[in-house]
Amino acid sequence: MRPPVTYAILCDGDFPGRPEVRDMLLSCDVVVCCDGAASSFMRFRRPEFVVGDMDSLPAGAREDLSDMMLTVSEQESNDLSKAFRWVCALLGVGKPNAMPHFSVTVFGATGKREDHTLGNISLLADFALALRDAGSAGVISMQTDYGCFVPVLDSCRLSLAPGQPLSIFSFDPSVRIASTGLEFPTDGVTFDMWWKATLNRVMDGPVELRMSRPAKALLYLPDRFDGVNIEKL
Repeated sequence: MRPPVTYAILCDGDFPGRPEVRDMLLSCDVVVCCDGAASSFMRFRRPEFVVGDMDSLPAGAREDLSDMMLTVSEQESNDLSKAFRWVCALLGVGKPNAMPHFSVTVFGATGKREDHTLGNISLLADFALALRDAGSAGVISMQTDYGCFVPVLDSCRLSLAPGQPLSIFSFDPSVRIASTGLEFPTDGVTFDMWWKATLNRVMDGPVELRMSRPAKALLYLPDRFDGVNIEKL
């Protein structure tokens, strides 16, 4: 069986500084740059596509990359959302001939501006929901120099080593998330503030998170996502 196709979306935040994270980005099958991020990526190679309103891409780069640019001028969504929609179109998400298995990793989504950082991180949950609603088996995550964000939409089991840090964020304060395998059980947590279930730690694997109903949540692990196995319960 052919390995899943790997797509990367590179935002115009902090470019990956750790060599292993940069190698993850460069090894992806297809790299889609958000607007001005293409300038940073061109130091290594040409991207497959550049998506956005092109307001932060220098004129010289626009000319050099004209054959791979997709200009989207609407201002109702940011460049990351535009790039995600383009990746979905490339993969045929929601169509009969859709790519069955693929991964999309977002890089460069943090740093420079905290408002962009928070917005980009929260968009992961929306993207995961869009993929699920379209019947896609694709996986999306966000990788930074310090760790990774992974969206979850329902109860799940994670294969994590004892001592592995783990933070949990939920966008719905009415949802309860019971847990096993963590140093601090989350059964009684009301997720009405983002700090409520952060800085936890794995005691015994696997970790199980049992959500009271399907909802949008995010996990943060100071590690690489490609080494984490998440299984739906």
